[in-house]
Formats: sequence, C-alpha cells, structure tokens
Amino acid sequence: MYLHLANRFKLFAAVLLLSLTPWAVQAEWSSRELPAELSQLGPGDIISVFVWENPELSQEISISPDGNISYPLIGELQAAGITVGGLRKVIEREFRKHLKDPQVTVSLRQVRSYNVFVTGEVMSPGLFQPTGAVTVVQAIAMAGGFTAFATRNNITVYNRFNRKSRLTFDYDSFIAGQPETDDFVLIPGDTVIVR
Repeated sequence: MYLHLANRFKLFAAVLLLSLTPWAVQAEWSSRELPAELSQLGPGDIISVFVWENPELSQEISISPDGNISYPLIGELQAAGITVGGLRKVIEREFRKHLKDPQVTVSLRQVRSYNVFVTGEVMSPGLFQPTGAVTVVQAIAMAGGFTAFATRNNITVYNRFNRKSRLTFDYDSFIAGQPETDDFVLIPGDTVIVR
C-alpha cells in the first residue's frame, strides 16, 4: 500500500513538473533581449494611434511601402526604421503645432515587415513572414525541416543589410545541448542557407 502511494506521488510530481515546464521556457524566452532591429517599424506594419481627448484623430494605419504614414492634421511622416516609442514622440511633436498638450499612444497591431528567407536543403524553401521574432531553428521548422541531403552542422545566416555579416549555426550541436551553440534570433532580412 505504501509503495503504491509513493508511486502515485512520483507520478503526480512528474505530471506537475511537466505541466509547468512550458511556463518556465516561456518566461526565459520573454526575458531575452531582442536586437534593436526587431523593435523598429517597417513597411506593411499596422499601428494603432490613439490621441487622448481627440478620438476623431485616433486610427489604425498601415505603414506604406516607402516607409511613411499619412496622418490627418500633420501630413506625411517617416515611420519605418524607428521604434514605436520614437514614432509616438514624432506624432506628439507634430500635434503640438495644432493641439494643446497632445497625449498620444502608439501600439503595434500587426507585424508584416519581419521577413526571413530560408533556402537550400529544406523541404519548403522561401520567404516567411512570421508575426514575431523567430530563431534559426524556428525558421527551419517553418520551412518544413531538412531534406535528407542537408548538412545540418554548417548552416549559414546572411543579413541583406550587412552582407559582410555571416553567422554559422550547428543544428546538431544545438540539439545535443552543447553550451557553446546558441539558437539566435533572426533579424528582418536574414537569409538562412542550409547546404
């Protein structure tokens, strides 16, 4: 009887531990600091602008392909390449020309400017537009995983904005848990090449 209860307790503890693991992983992931490039707005992103005490000026806006937004009362503004907080300051500054002490809130509603490319020996190579930051392993998973011919220990990552920046990733070492291998976050415009 005692042995049976001890086994039940062990089973309960194991189930409890496994059920809490995703929360621990999520907390660890959310505490990682993302590169500054990921916090910048880009073409296609949809933002929400709320102007306190002036709801008629509040709206959702899509950033145009040239990186601008057109806003009532203040005209066209450059939005791509700056952060949400930076855009809020620009909008408030422009509204000060027309309103007394404007209070503006800007939030990112939908990310469409985060593009990564996965090519080479993956099942479905192509352009991917995730809704948030992804790592090398996640990008490969979005591309359907490796083909049978993939060299998994020499994956190359290039960035279109800095062609000299070339990183390598060893998938097999990462999966084996080797501490020197980190599954890093891709930045917009990265190309993952699996040979």
